Amino acid sequence: MIKRFTLFLALFTFITLSYAQSEHYDVHPKFTHAPTMEERAMLQNWYLQTKSGTPPVGPVSAISEFQPMGGVLIAYPLGIPVSLVRELSLITQVTVIVSSGQDSTSAQYYFASNGVNDSNVRYWLVNHDSYWVRDYGPWFVLDGNDEISIIDFTYNRPQRPNDDAAMQHFVQNLGVSSYEMSMVHTGGNYMVDGYGTAASTDLVLEENPNLSNSDVQTMAQNYLGVDNYMLLDDPLGEYIAHIDCWGKFLNVNKVLIARVSTNDPRYNDYEAVANTFANALTPWGDHYQVVRVYAPGNYSTTPYTNSLIINDHVFVPIVGNSYDNAAIEVYEDAMPGYTIVPIQQSYYTPWQNTDALHCRTHELADLGMLYLKHYPLLGQQVYQESYNLPVTIKALSGESLITDSLLVYYRINEGQWQSAQMQQDDEDEWHATISGLQGEDAVDYYLFAKDASGRRECLPYVGAADPFHFTLGGVGVEENAFAQLALYPNPTSDRLVVKGEGLRSMSIYNQMGQLVSQMNIDDYSIINCHDWPAGVYVAVIKNADGQTCTKRVVKL
Repeated sequence: MIKRFTLFLALFTFITLSYAQSEHYDVHPKFTHAPTMEERAMLQNWYLQTKSGTPPVGPVSAISEFQPMGGVLIAYPLGIPVSLVRELSLITQVTVIVSSGQDSTSAQYYFASNGVNDSNVRYWLVNHDSYWVRDYGPWFVLDGNDEISIIDFTYNRPQRPNDDAAMQHFVQNLGVSSYEMSMVHTGGNYMVDGYGTAASTDLVLEENPNLSNSDVQTMAQNYLGVDNYMLLDDPLGEYIAHIDCWGKFLNVNKVLIARVSTNDPRYNDYEAVANTFANALTPWGDHYQVVRVYAPGNYSTTPYTNSLIINDHVFVPIVGNSYDNAAIEVYEDAMPGYTIVPIQQSYYTPWQNTDALHCRTHELADLGMLYLKHYPLLGQQVYQESYNLPVTIKALSGESLITDSLLVYYRINEGQWQSAQMQQDDEDEWHATISGLQGEDAVDYYLFAKDASGRRECLPYVGAADPFHFTLGGVGVEENAFAQLALYPNPTSDRLVVKGEGLRSMSIYNQMGQLVSQMNIDDYSIINCHDWPAGVYVAVIKNADGQTCTKRVVKL
């Protein structure tokens, strides 16, 4: 009897392990990434099925991919190589959605046999139709109650009801509030910077024919806190029209755009979208640093913009061709301080130009994040002996801030790093002071905060590896006719005071270089800016001698 039981147990184990080894990939998925023919027909009227609701309490701020994250969401059966699961499990929590207990058991066996850190893996029972969790996964915002919430939308794949319904499972498992936005959308066609700028292709307008551009902008502002929603032509020209197939925000003022050869028919389209970013102002008031990666596609698979940023790591899809190394070098140069992890495609989960690593994963926000927001000094600044740097700091964990660990680290002319403690101005408002500056100094700085939950954050997030940088205008700058020009308060929410000598006019431009307002001013003028949308503006001021001076203005 014992021998029979032992034989049965061995057979059961063999069958179970064999199942685990053979069923872990969705080799023949029910759906493709592209919409089916039936879905294409349904999408013409799918906007009639959009969800409806009220937006969260404002002010709202969308959480970007490069802000603090608590983990990564994937689906099982896998659409990604198990090597990616292993690498992710070494640095963060991996949440796996499974449609059954059998899938959960299979996943555990398979992961265990492939070196996945099971202590960093959890399973959620969420019935789903596909593994493209990027497209139907949660969009996180920080709402006006200082809580992380989820914005839901109508998924643009009408025949995948389980995927569309998965959002409510995410909401329940995370224990957060959700708000339904009346818009057909998808996660692969959405990137956001955490400072009020987002970008998508104009697929948004195509799939929401009931909404004008203005309607979309208003909805993005109300639900996502996005006051500059860039709806761009799709240079890729493929079926998917997702922005992550050719572009990616690497930081607030840095964007990665794919590049194709000059003889490619799409060349001008790619250069046009790159120039759109290069000519636009970032929320920090400078122009975008546009980073290019060669991704010719067509007969080669070059999915390099379809990467995943998780805290201080970047996971980059590679395929084993001659373009891989150059793509990795682009990331290394553009993102100093980050660990770049190439992920080779597998036989069962090959990458595609329109569907790779980013499409099949989704970051999960750290619900107790240590939230820092700061509009940095960048470029050339008018000389002052010291500068105050306003910073918003929120410990979403509910724990107290460690006040003697709220610091600005700075160095002058690449000298030794030194630090200064921040001072509190209001409940969540602090300021750091950099002092001891002289006429032509170059300054690097970053901010550091710590709370009682053990969280520690820098801004920029990699700290000293890629700090904010500004230079002073020289000792002779005080002889300039605008040396005494002042705009305050800045940032501002209601009014802007302009003070100087011989002032005559001021023109206000938005981030896209569009004229917003033009007015005559005198040596002391108060400008009402209450109705301006939140964002960054450029004020061009002229004096009686016809000279001009440009100042950045941040509207909260």
